[in-house]
Amino acid sequence: MNFNKGKVKDFYLLTTDVENMFINEYLPGAPGEYVKAYLYGLLYAQLGIEMTHHAMAAQLGLSEKTLEDAWNYWEKMGVIKKLPGKDSGLLNFDIEYVNLRERMYGNFDAEEGAGPAAKKKATGEDKEILLYDEDLKKLFDRTELILGRPLSPAESSEIASWINEEGATPALVEAAFDYCCRRGKANVNYICKVVLEWNSRGLKEEPEIQEYIKNLDERQSIYRKILNSLGLTRNATQAERKMIDHWIDDLKFNMERIMSACDKTISISSPNLRYVNKVLENWAEEAHQQGRDVNQKVTVTQAVLNKYYEHLRREACEQAEKRRKEVYEAVPHIKEVDEKLKTLGSKMSRGVLTGMSRQQIDETRRMMNLLEEERAVLLTENNFSVDYTDIKYSCDKCSDTGIDENGNRCSCAKERIGEAEIWQKEKN
Repeated sequence: MNFNKGKVKDFYLLTTDVENMFINEYLPGAPGEYVKAYLYGLLYAQLGIEMTHHAMAAQLGLSEKTLEDAWNYWEKMGVIKKLPGKDSGLLNFDIEYVNLRERMYGNFDAEEGAGPAAKKKATGEDKEILLYDEDLKKLFDRTELILGRPLSPAESSEIASWINEEGATPALVEAAFDYCCRRGKANVNYICKVVLEWNSRGLKEEPEIQEYIKNLDERQSIYRKILNSLGLTRNATQAERKMIDHWIDDLKFNMERIMSACDKTISISSPNLRYVNKVLENWAEEAHQQGRDVNQKVTVTQAVLNKYYEHLRREACEQAEKRRKEVYEAVPHIKEVDEKLKTLGSKMSRGVLTGMSRQQIDETRRMMNLLEEERAVLLTENNFSVDYTDIKYSCDKCSDTGIDENGNRCSCAKERIGEAEIWQKEKN
């Protein structure tokens, strides 16, 4: 790279323009050696004079590796671009300085209409997004009113990236600023997380955003109420919010039941949500087994329910015995038939144990079948149903035991619980 000697002696008398945006936003946080590289390169960029990276490193007293780190840093900050170069050695690229004002505010395009417009300019694979348009200006004005201070260029650039790169709507961004600032969270990095979260949920327009915020406020109120009931005055952690959401959204508990579970912590020394979670999960499992809604208050224990089933079976037997006596009074011969059936049944049972022959067993069974047929005829001739004297249980599937033939809780349990509650109260 050659330099014109006639001009070299003159450029010491000139000035190098450094944008105030660079000084305010980028210079304070940058390493000193990186600032040296930026300013020295800017001098040559404005003069249009070429210089090798090797020569520049020597002039600044830096290693080429440090110089490379500097350019990587400034590229990451968005103030320069590294372009394919002709240099040999470690730093084989050219440097193009970004016009920070244009990057921030875009440009006017007379051919496409008056006023600033957000556009994309592309050269090869490199694309620059111009961040400013009239809608963005209005958004910046509104966010500054919410914040109560002007936006910095870096903050404005960040906000514009949410619109241009993430696809967030101005309505969503403004709502996020208002929501966060009302909660004392005015940091743009924090607001960014909120914007991206809401945007991932597909929130776009004002009505749906406000509905979401309303539901969010209600859920926040629930978090506070639950924690306060445990004597905790802090905000819920992310894990705690997730746990509470599980109770409401997945297990379907209402607040009354959740607060009842919180009351259970009175008996422990250190009230915490994990204990409440265990209580609610146990309640949900019990409700599932008993076939009832999780929010149904249960005043009937399993022991009481078992006693009620026993009561139903006893009552069914008593009613059957009452009907049998009625039949015997109306048709005395049926009593004789029943006694014969009982005798034959006992004989067969003993015979099976004592080695009764197959022929004897078959003969006994034949006689019992004849008696059963005679009994059925006598009942129907006297206007009784064939099964009139049978035990009639409330549930045919479990015979009032609460357990079906597969060993599972019978589907009648839900109905029996309600009956058992009334039965228990009447007993007391």
